[in-house]
Amino acid sequence: MISVDYQGKSASSISAAQKAFCAAFFFLPISKALLFLSLAVAFVLFFVSGEAKEALRRTRLMAWMPPALILAGLPLLSLVVHGDRAAAVEHLGLSYYWLLALGTFLAACTHEVLPWLRAFVAGMLCVFLYSAATTFGGVVLHWAPSALGNYILYSQMLAMAIVLLSILYRHEQVRSRRWLYLLLMAGFYAGLLTGDGRSGMLAVLVLMPFVFFNVFPRASIGRVALVSVLAVGVLLMSPRVQTRIQAAVNDLRLLQNEVTETSLGYRYEMWRTATTIISEHPLLGAGPEGFNKVWHSTPKEGEGLGFVEPHNAFLYYASSYGLPGLAALVWLYTALLLTGWRYRITPEGGVVFAFAAVVIVGSFTNTMFRGAVSHAWMMLFIGLQGGLLRREWR
Repeated sequence: MISVDYQGKSASSISAAQKAFCAAFFFLPISKALLFLSLAVAFVLFFVSGEAKEALRRTRLMAWMPPALILAGLPLLSLVVHGDRAAAVEHLGLSYYWLLALGTFLAACTHEVLPWLRAFVAGMLCVFLYSAATTFGGVVLHWAPSALGNYILYSQMLAMAIVLLSILYRHEQVRSRRWLYLLLMAGFYAGLLTGDGRSGMLAVLVLMPFVFFNVFPRASIGRVALVSVLAVGVLLMSPRVQTRIQAAVNDLRLLQNEVTETSLGYRYEMWRTATTIISEHPLLGAGPEGFNKVWHSTPKEGEGLGFVEPHNAFLYYASSYGLPGLAALVWLYTALLLTGWRYRITPEGGVVFAFAAVVIVGSFTNTMFRGAVSHAWMMLFIGLQGGLLRREWR
């Protein structure tokens, strides 16, 4: 049984640590500096309060932990097995960032996570309004939110926010808040339609039935399918989407003529380079800088000069750490997806399932574990699984 004192402590949603975690999730898409400052404060307060000790005592092994341990260990192994020790040290963030996932997991075991998720949505709203003001309003600012540093990441975060809002809508009882969630969903969806990122849009298309089941939980499968098709139709009729589809078709035609200086062509060349590395170093990979060295071993021009990883998380881990790295990543994603699906009726489970789908789709065109903000986003949302244990304990 949980002690009365501990029950009172974990039930308090306005504790200092809770506020700090809310701040961290709010600043996640806005400011890297404020994100990590908020996280530092949150973890200090969490461990000082004694709640971390209680969470450690009561926690149990979950499906994501063994592959996460392997993924955290591979960069450390790289210090020994790969010749470039300086490069291995430079990429040790692939190891110690997992401490963020563990700390968030433990905190989620004892704190309500829905306020964190609402804070993330609020942060995304700020970024969305900034993007709209600078893109369509002619506003010129000399600072940009961290999520806008990479349009692919922004589209993925928008996708996650849309699905998250549908989950919040399903579990909200206050009518005014439900209308607010619907309004924000529509706004973020418009942001996807007018933006440049395609992986976020694809993730929303994949999760469209899940979104509508959250909004219409009593609807039949046929009705949800019909509404999903209509939503997809609206998306495909968007002029911006039509332009991107035509661009993709043109890229494919150019690639058939061996012209690779396009978005699709660059990815084809990067993926081909990565698969060559995997075939030559299947067991241990070529190290975290292996792709970068091979890619730049031949002259590059234009955008190709700036590429340092294959823009694919699966190929990145396989080329860097061999087939064990690829297997561990697939294991992790499978664990997240199955755990989320198992508990999809709960808000925490629904978030885990949606996040797994978004990152799996995103991992085919983006190395999700590269970049401080993207990497932190991965770790924080993986750690939300602690909320599933908190629900069990109540």
